[in-house]
Amino acid sequence: MKNRKDAVPGYRARHIISPIIAVVCALPLLHIPPAGAFVVDSCRRILAEGFYNDYARSNARFRDQAMYAQLCSSKFQHARQAINRAQQSGPDNSFGFSYGLFSQSESGPSPGRHSPDGSLSEDRFNQWKSAYCSKNSLADSSRAAEFLMQKVVPRSVANAWSACMQKREGLTCWATPQNKEIMLNVNWTKTGSLQPQVSHSYLTRGAVSKFEGADIRRILPVGYKLNPETLQIPIARETDRAVVASIQVNHEGVEHSCNVFIPGERDFALTTPFVAR
Repeated sequence: MKNRKDAVPGYRARHIISPIIAVVCALPLLHIPPAGAFVVDSCRRILAEGFYNDYARSNARFRDQAMYAQLCSSKFQHARQAINRAQQSGPDNSFGFSYGLFSQSESGPSPGRHSPDGSLSEDRFNQWKSAYCSKNSLADSSRAAEFLMQKVVPRSVANAWSACMQKREGLTCWATPQNKEIMLNVNWTKTGSLQPQVSHSYLTRGAVSKFEGADIRRILPVGYKLNPETLQIPIARETDRAVVASIQVNHEGVEHSCNVFIPGERDFALTTPFVAR
């Protein structure tokens, strides 16, 4: 197979064992969890708790994008819990304003704080989701929240979450924000004497894998064998374009797959106040 012209000369993706900042979606082909499973994931809880604990002290733009994506991926009860957890970290008189959930005139019983119990009903929340969350699926919104939370949480939290994810059995993939590029991480953890072989991989919307030997719109060469560790692959893309990366491997006759949704700069960044109908 010919090498891509834009591949880094002599570059081979790095294999790592130590924890890294990551966003994950592990989807074995024959065992795909429902969208709601993202909410109760034990590893996801590590990242979410770190995000909520530092919410009031974190970068407003990044935290609003992450919270917006989180709420789009949540049912009403989980959304109320998320809002309460975020507000426990400190007062925020602009909570939910940048993505239209609340207006600045709405406030709770404490100065500078909005009250989800008083101003956010289930009907209002569902109207908001219908108006502002229809662009992406629940699963993609959940993956986007994980990606965006990485820009907010302390490194120690991201490392702990990554270490948890690397213990998941089977094929796991996630994306890490890294300046203008994205680091795609592919992890294989499973007992067996044979290495899994890549049968298919794909990148959408013009994204380019910098793994040597990968064809256009492909992440890894067909037939590439994964080792039982984490493989890092730089991905170049236009920042305003969302990207989906998917990989499928065959291991001892069983197909495993994983995919990652990487939001664009314009995703989850609305600034229009919501008006209930």
